Formats: sequence, C-alpha cells, structure tokens
Amino acid sequence: MANNFANFNTMEVVSPIKGVTVKSVHLDNVMMTYMEFTAGSVLPEHKHPQEQITTIIEGEMEMIVGKQKQVMQLGDVVTVPPNVLHSARVVEGNAIAIDA
Repeated sequence: MANNFANFNTMEVVSPIKGVTVKSVHLDNVMMTYMEFTAGSVLPEHKHPQEQITTIIEGEMEMIVGKQKQVMQLGDVVTVPPNVLHSARVVEGNAIAIDA
C-alpha cells in the first residue's frame, strides 16, 4: 500500500470463492479484510499460520473453529489461533465480516 490511507468502499475487490468478495489492506505483519458473503456462501475448512480475529457486522454466520461451532450475529467476535482448522457458512441472507 503506497498510501497510508484507504477506503473499503473504493478499493479493489477479489472473489476467491463463489459468493465471497474480499477487500484487504496489509502491512508486513498485520492485515485487515472486509468480506461480503452472498446467501448460502461457504468458506471451506482451512488453516494458516497467522492468528485471526473475525467480527460479524451484518447477517448471521455459522463459524467452526477446531471442534467448536457457533452461529454468530452482529457484533459477535471469534478468535482463531494459528494452524487451527476453521470454516464459515452464511446461515440466512447475506453477511459481512471483518477479519484481522
């Protein structure tokens, strides 16, 4: 990022999975991602070495982290430790989440 300022409304959109769009900003050791999910979208089980914190800002998503499962709504936050399998699916309608 050449500029220290950005706006999620105007940045490039990437769609890594059908029904999921992603916009992100990053530095060397931290990233923030704004994700929009259409109804029925599924983020398949995966893991990565980075820690993750996800906040739901619209809709409902079922999140699975390791062996724990919970339906999350507006304002709910989940933490994902490094290398732990996790996945998500939209429960009903569309959803928006922010990851760090």
